[in-house]
Amino acid sequence: MNKVLIVDASASDGRIMAGLLIRAGYDPVVTDCIEAGKVEAAKLPPGAVIVTAMRLPAGTARELIDWLKAEGYKFPVIAIVENLNGMDVAEVMRGGGAVDIIQRPAIDKQLVETVGEYSKAEHIVLTLDNQLLPRKSEEWQMIEEK
Repeated sequence: MNKVLIVDASASDGRIMAGLLIRAGYDPVVTDCIEAGKVEAAKLPPGAVIVTAMRLPAGTARELIDWLKAEGYKFPVIAIVENLNGMDVAEVMRGGGAVDIIQRPAIDKQLVETVGEYSKAEHIVLTLDNQLLPRKSEEWQMIEEK
């Protein structure tokens, strides 16, 4: 099952999103604030997706995205916006921020499809950051020596 971290101050919306994702075969984890979101993000496997509200207790989606980048996490972040206010959208998506947005009134129609665009099964994700695969075989060692 693909993990999805939901960071949303609205407990009812968090439950709704978790229910939708469970029915679609995902494994959601729900938190209600930025600090708990950071703790859970550190536990996520490769291929996971983060869904976050624009405004959180003691922080914003942009602050969570900036923290993820600073820590080296590369999870796609989908932001929940109240409406398509251009200022909010620009704020959360600027500079390589959120990869997509969902309008809060349309969560039931957009969440599963949008998460599906960005989630990857853990067993097929390989992140190397431009590094070579280490080779341990005797044959490879001989090639390297030559």
